[in-house]
Amino acid sequence: MAISRCLATQGYLYFRTEFVIKIAFIIDTIESPTAGTEKQLLMLIKHLDRSKFQPYLCVLRSSQWLEKDFADCELVDMGVSSFGRLTTYRNIWLFVQYLKKNCIDIVQTHFKEGNWVGVVAAYLASTKIIISTRRNQGYWYNAYKLSFLRILNKCVTYFIANCVSTRDWAANVEGIDLSRIAVIHNGLDIELYKDGTEKEKRSFKRRNGFPMDAVVIGIIANLRPVKAIDVFISAAEITFKNNQKVRFIIVGDGPEKNKLEAMVIKSELGEVVRFLGKRQDIPELLSCIDIGALTSSSESFSNSIVEYLAAGKTVVCTDVGGAREAVADEINGYLVKPGDPSALSTAFLKALASNRISMGYASRKLAIANFSLKSMMKATEQFYIEAISKTGGYPASPATDCIQMTNQAIGKDCPK
Repeated sequence: MAISRCLATQGYLYFRTEFVIKIAFIIDTIESPTAGTEKQLLMLIKHLDRSKFQPYLCVLRSSQWLEKDFADCELVDMGVSSFGRLTTYRNIWLFVQYLKKNCIDIVQTHFKEGNWVGVVAAYLASTKIIISTRRNQGYWYNAYKLSFLRILNKCVTYFIANCVSTRDWAANVEGIDLSRIAVIHNGLDIELYKDGTEKEKRSFKRRNGFPMDAVVIGIIANLRPVKAIDVFISAAEITFKNNQKVRFIIVGDGPEKNKLEAMVIKSELGEVVRFLGKRQDIPELLSCIDIGALTSSSESFSNSIVEYLAAGKTVVCTDVGGAREAVADEINGYLVKPGDPSALSTAFLKALASNRISMGYASRKLAIANFSLKSMMKATEQFYIEAISKTGGYPASPATDCIQMTNQAIGKDCPK
């Protein structure tokens, strides 16, 4: 049964007659659906139960991909391109009016600039629930930005971290009370991922000029400094000197592409390392590799790791963020300290000599148990319902407190 709801703020009077939670998701922009946070947000929007939730995707600035390919919900382009322009502040104020007019119940922010604009706009619009996500561990922070963030955090109702490590980091660094932070791990549609057939793997190697007996190590990452792809290439050079059968692929694009390609040429790895660029067929690519890698110097909880697990691969990754919540040494992969090509190469050689079938099985099992799209959606939707019920906006849900539920459940089946 529909209920009537009225919002009266700053002279505006609006009526609600539908029993649907309206959520405005705010992010700077989305250039491609393949990057980690963007991919998780797009999956969330696509799979939200429309009988209970009405999502809006609100971006500071639009992109060619959004204009051409996005159609899962209403798209709002704020027109915020530079904080040095007066029009930016006019457009933010117009967005405040938009939030009021559409009776938005929840504003959820992503990334640095999306968080800045989103929290301020939601606060000015008197939005009852403001959720700020934590999907990195502040590699961009400095004293000024951290101080500003602490002020913004006072306006935030709840936080969502995508791993226990980031929850604890946010509590320690930003001073956020743990009771305000829920942990909801990244999720994927596990059924999209599988191990490739021998025919598919041979075809993949042929297309890339690899020997048929090659063992392929792959990395999926934006080509940005924090992803430390230079460390991956240096480790590839060391590894190849010790094992002539190994080959490497780099999937992704970004500002360091030219620098990294030059590094491969200088290292005389032109026939050993392939750059495959930005790809939409990640499950198919992963089905044809043997080992998945992550070399980041800083992470929260890598989407790439979850994809490697879902594809049933041995994982070699740097011990950053929540990596230990998904990878255990010699169980389904190997953890190494960041920034050390030699240690990374040693882990690659261990993985090459390991029982990769057994490790891959352990990875797949863990993905099904802890990182499925279904479990992520269930936890997230329950979180929203519980948050709304606490405001008195709707009848209280009989379910248990979501923040407490998610925090208690995390890590139950994770390797230690």
